Amino acid sequence: MGKTTVRGTLSFGRNGRSRVNFEDSSDSISLARGNSGTGLHGDIVELFRLPPKKKDRKKKGTKPKPPRYEVGKIVKRNTDEFLGHFSQEIGRPMVRSENSRVPVPFKVMGDTRNAQEQDKVLVKFVRWEAPSRVPTCRIIKVLGPGNDARTDHKGILAKYGLSQSFPPKVEEEAKAFGEKVTAKDRKGRKDMRNIFTLTIDPLDARDFDDAISMNMLDNGEFEIGVHIADVSHYVKCGSSLDNEARKRANSTYLVGQVVPMLPHSLSSGICSLVEGEERLVKSVIFRFSANFELLGNHLFESVIRSDKRLTYEQALLFLKKESLKEILEVSPPPSRYSGNPGFPLKDVNESILQKIHQTVQALGKIAASLRHKRMENGSLELSSFEVKILVDDMGQPEKIYQNTDDESHQLIEEFMLLANQTIARQTRKRRLPVVYRTHPDPDPDNLLELRHFMSLFGITCGELTIRKEVKKMLAQIKRSPISQVLRIKFLRSLQQACYRASPDGHYGLAMQDYLHFTSPIRRYADLVTHRAVESIIRKNSNKNSSTESLEGLAKKLSVSERNSIDAERESVKDKLILYYKRDLESRKPVKHEALITEINRRGFFVELTLTLARGFVPIRTLPRELGYRMTSSGTSLVGRNPKNKLKIGQSLMVQIDKINALDKQMDFRLV
Repeated sequence: MGKTTVRGTLSFGRNGRSRVNFEDSSDSISLARGNSGTGLHGDIVELFRLPPKKKDRKKKGTKPKPPRYEVGKIVKRNTDEFLGHFSQEIGRPMVRSENSRVPVPFKVMGDTRNAQEQDKVLVKFVRWEAPSRVPTCRIIKVLGPGNDARTDHKGILAKYGLSQSFPPKVEEEAKAFGEKVTAKDRKGRKDMRNIFTLTIDPLDARDFDDAISMNMLDNGEFEIGVHIADVSHYVKCGSSLDNEARKRANSTYLVGQVVPMLPHSLSSGICSLVEGEERLVKSVIFRFSANFELLGNHLFESVIRSDKRLTYEQALLFLKKESLKEILEVSPPPSRYSGNPGFPLKDVNESILQKIHQTVQALGKIAASLRHKRMENGSLELSSFEVKILVDDMGQPEKIYQNTDDESHQLIEEFMLLANQTIARQTRKRRLPVVYRTHPDPDPDNLLELRHFMSLFGITCGELTIRKEVKKMLAQIKRSPISQVLRIKFLRSLQQACYRASPDGHYGLAMQDYLHFTSPIRRYADLVTHRAVESIIRKNSNKNSSTESLEGLAKKLSVSERNSIDAERESVKDKLILYYKRDLESRKPVKHEALITEINRRGFFVELTLTLARGFVPIRTLPRELGYRMTSSGTSLVGRNPKNKLKIGQSLMVQIDKINALDKQMDFRLV
């Protein structure tokens, strides 16, 4: 770095120290305190080289000091709108950013909008130019008290550009459809209301896109119906509803709240396949032999009535238990968490319960057969645990539990995958305008790095660009005592799934033709698919969208999806921080079982076994006399006595040391 001026991205650490990183190099330049000028975290800056200090000038026989730099010019600002906390400092209104990587306070210009001390606010950066010592901002919106869980929720909405309200015209269009399916709506549709139909969804589901039915034929064959909410019947292309749905691209599921793609009168109203109500659907009927061989399928528009809404937990009981008595003895889930819980099982007629039992068990067997064949065809087992947090009316976490990929989830998953693949094949053959769900092959360099990492834990891998070898590795991971850590490492080595205008294949599912059809209430991509499906059913042309416009739509949907995923993850983090704050405030420290997931020179990361909450154990909290140091492989910390060893995948007990609510980070110490 011998240049007089260099350009790069300014980055601040949480300790206030700054450095500049370069896009085409792994090198970086550390800046002395005070040399970052008016730069903020993430800004593109130009550095000027400073002359060496007198005392640092090269003396004979001494090593020259590295060159010194300072920020001389801001090329491009990264900060526009951000969240912060309002305060009066020496009589001046100020805002301190929620991001600790922005350590400087901002002076408020103009109206404070009646912000109170420590209120969380959304602000817009105005300017920061020398010789001013602090930047300026304007308050856009006061979100509420900084210590209120509901304010955190508003903060996420503001940060990720999400809105729970809809423009009046959009609401009017949605409400015009009413609350009931009419005779006019049913015209031209197949009547499936007398076919026994179920929905199986999470406990806290707010909208119900899909239902499943089973009809046993006299010859021993099965007709399995996958029924998907007919959103395209209500949301017409080019309408205000459609434009708003396209803009939002998908629903976002924050903890305890959903930010819907469609107004509630549709998403949890006339479109939602709730128990006991007539609903319009697009149906794919699959015919299976008595030996569960797929014989064919048929696609049409119909009207159904869901006979029972089941949670995954209830469906699992019907799959596992042989007697209705055992099922009814299990405590029912609290109905307050669900948007539409349906009748409690204890109030359901016994003949209906027996029908549910028979249907769920038969569906489970067919789904298991589908899953077995899918895995034989090369599909990868990529499921992982996820945490579910239930909150009270004030947004405070009440209960946390893990969602496991059990047989009840797999039952629904297999039929939805089959429906998505079936529709994808038909749209490709007819060259209809849809966006496909693709999962690119992993980068060979990532697989090489993964192979080396696995070898450190006794997992022998062949050539991982060959699917057969990947499946062998996953089988070994499944048997490993540290399977959770290794599975996460494998998932991180893969590319992200995305939307494209062409059927470029899905690596994880080992399917060439795949798209999204089964969730049109919450994904715009599925709504686009439904419009193409209408042209298949009605045998008319629907080739208006050019490949170029579909590519633009696919890119937009992919970006929006990542934005929602980030918002959802931050929402989970917020609630976990609130939940564990109670531990820190309790007089008696609470012990938690944890797993070491990653190690660096400053300490190691852990994941709590019960809630999957992540945190850091700084090496400074370990007994100093033991002298822990990181090994060259980076997989363990070893003390002076080799018996003292902390390694990736090791289970141990920790307690919370401190919580940084602003950065949403927890530090632990060993018990």
